[in-house]
Amino acid sequence: MRVEKVVSPPLDNNAYFLFDETSKLAAVVDPALAGKALLANSERFGVKIVYILNTHGHPDSIADDESIRSATGAKIAIFEVDAPRLEKNARGSRWFLPAPPSPIKADLLLKEGSELKLGNEVITTFHTPGHTEGSACFYVESAGALFTGDTLYAGSCGRTDVQGGSPAKMVFTLRRLKELPPDTHVYPGHGPETTMGDETWISDLAYPVV
Repeated sequence: MRVEKVVSPPLDNNAYFLFDETSKLAAVVDPALAGKALLANSERFGVKIVYILNTHGHPDSIADDESIRSATGAKIAIFEVDAPRLEKNARGSRWFLPAPPSPIKADLLLKEGSELKLGNEVITTFHTPGHTEGSACFYVESAGALFTGDTLYAGSCGRTDVQGGSPAKMVFTLRRLKELPPDTHVYPGHGPETTMGDETWISDLAYPVV
């Protein structure tokens, strides 16, 4: 599996483009406002985007969901608890977006353990609440890759003082993720990549986390 990162202004969101080099099938994780660059990657590598995977429903992460779906026919997927956010986002403007996102209805409502096949790769859904009620991480075991959105960053975690956030649930989530193999490569929603083995601070985590 190959992974390409696009950093999207104005909040420096990491949008990920991953694809199976055998089947030429691709997925996008948290497209943010990087739709044009992600579609360009599809052309560049000669692959077809079939999934748009949202780690959570905040507007900065999902802003270009609909534009990519319209261009490719890809299916929008999100953990079922956060799905209502996709439509609610259209009712309010945000300073960091040129306009409210289009109202979106997810094609795939994910649950804990939901699996999506991307050619020879299997993408497994982990329910990882803490940043929002329905935050999720996407794990590709064969590639040792974990896409964490705004749950886990290099050296820190996502905010819990936002609507839907929970310090207690974030602590539980981070301890769960720490059980993954130490060489698991972490692709976060903001900032540099890391590995689970490098996130030693989680072992000494103290409640609360904000």
